[in-house]
Amino acid sequence: MRKLSPFIIVISLAFLSSCRIENNPVANIISEFPNEIGNHWRYLYTWGVVNIHLDTIDVDIVGTRTITGGQVAKVWAYKYKSNTSIVHDTSYVVVDSQLVKIYFYQYGSYYERRRYKLPVTVGSVWTIPQNLRDTTWVLGNYAVTVPAGTFANTYELRHERKPIVNTWTNNKIWFSPQVGVVKFNQFEYDLGPVLGNDLWELISYTVQ
Repeated sequence: MRKLSPFIIVISLAFLSSCRIENNPVANIISEFPNEIGNHWRYLYTWGVVNIHLDTIDVDIVGTRTITGGQVAKVWAYKYKSNTSIVHDTSYVVVDSQLVKIYFYQYGSYYERRRYKLPVTVGSVWTIPQNLRDTTWVLGNYAVTVPAGTFANTYELRHERKPIVNTWTNNKIWFSPQVGVVKFNQFEYDLGPVLGNDLWELISYTVQ
């Protein structure tokens, strides 16, 4: 029987391994949205109307938690820092083969506040069915420059939730695959202005 050389065997195994990775579309799609423990983003936070304030927001993925419907979510910790105070907030992010669902905890329960449909493509539109009149549109793809640098492959999204009893959302989001949100203009109202309203711009990041 003819024997294969060790060199041919090694090359063959490497080729098969690379094929398995490239032919795993689910893993490739999920990797668009970084959601690993240890990831970190820092944003310049510009807010105010008459008096403009320049603060920072740190975002870290710090653990996991089981939430609504037995879903296992990553815990995202937000730290809003100014010269006079530090304010903390938390979200819970679930990523599957097609959807990124971002939950917050309020009034004793988890609610889905934001959603992405993967892969992000220009022209896509999606809703959060349990939220009345809650829609996101992908408007375009172009380069965006923020303090962290220029991100060539960035999608502009508009997230809108129509007014319901003094509650509405009208956000613009700039999302770069494998990096995350590089720019965010938040305008949300829930019986009053929501924490984080105004402009976020990425300063630095570490993702896996």
